[in-house]
Amino acid sequence: MNAVCVSRRLRVLGLAALALLLASIALAEQATTQLYLVGVGPGDADLATLRAIRVMKQADLIFASDGIREKFAEHLQGKEVVLGYWRLFPFYGKDPASLQGEERQQAERIDAKRKEFIARVRKAVADKKIVAILDNVDPLIYGPWAWCLEEFEDLKPVVVPGVSCFNAGNAALRRGVTNSEQTKSVILSAADWPGKTDTIDRLSVHHSTMVLFTMRAEFEDFIKKLLVNYPAETPVAVVKHAGYVDKEEVIEGTLGTILDKVKGDALPFEYLIYVGDFLKYRHKNGK
Repeated sequence: MNAVCVSRRLRVLGLAALALLLASIALAEQATTQLYLVGVGPGDADLATLRAIRVMKQADLIFASDGIREKFAEHLQGKEVVLGYWRLFPFYGKDPASLQGEERQQAERIDAKRKEFIARVRKAVADKKIVAILDNVDPLIYGPWAWCLEEFEDLKPVVVPGVSCFNAGNAALRRGVTNSEQTKSVILSAADWPGKTDTIDRLSVHHSTMVLFTMRAEFEDFIKKLLVNYPAETPVAVVKHAGYVDKEEVIEGTLGTILDKVKGDALPFEYLIYVGDFLKYRHKNGK
């Protein structure tokens, strides 16, 4: 056997050994991981990743919303799917006894439900079950389940990333969100929350591209705050139902005209607001 043949055989054996090692690592992860936080993407079910679907199929116990259960019924058939534990993040880390009045009562109700959820997860893991918490879009961008990664840190949970509605919104606009004559940065933000200092008017002073996650916030309030620092002629777009092939919609205008264009339009629970010159930028000027 000449040197070339030996070299080829060694290379093949090396690749085979590497493949075996990677397979062993994957199997080890499956054997040791019992808790997953899974992003299932925005919009239609076919935006979920292959990894998300694989974990759904492996899981013994699944926590989900009713909408997610319906969307992925094909993959959840025969599974134990538990509903009713949505929005457990408010007041996490706070002692309800430190609050007053209605706020305390609300915190106590959520705390009781959260403790019930925590107990169910820990019992399932103790029983050697694989548990999956399914969340829409990317669970770590304004997601309601990020708190459980801290709560179950000892269980070494694995996060399965999901496509964000931000990604789906970019696709709906068919624009490079980082392409602009003046800026290359994108600021992701939401409505101004009590106690937070990164308010919309402070962020907008940079005139960078901004993408706002709305979540029931008032559209007119967003526009008024953006107009504090952006000129009225700044391009703006509203993306509704990002990721849904049959009902995705884009409304474009400027900060000075968009209120009239959206007036009377029923905005969904979650819609995205894009602000910035990237919306009118063209690589071929004048074309």
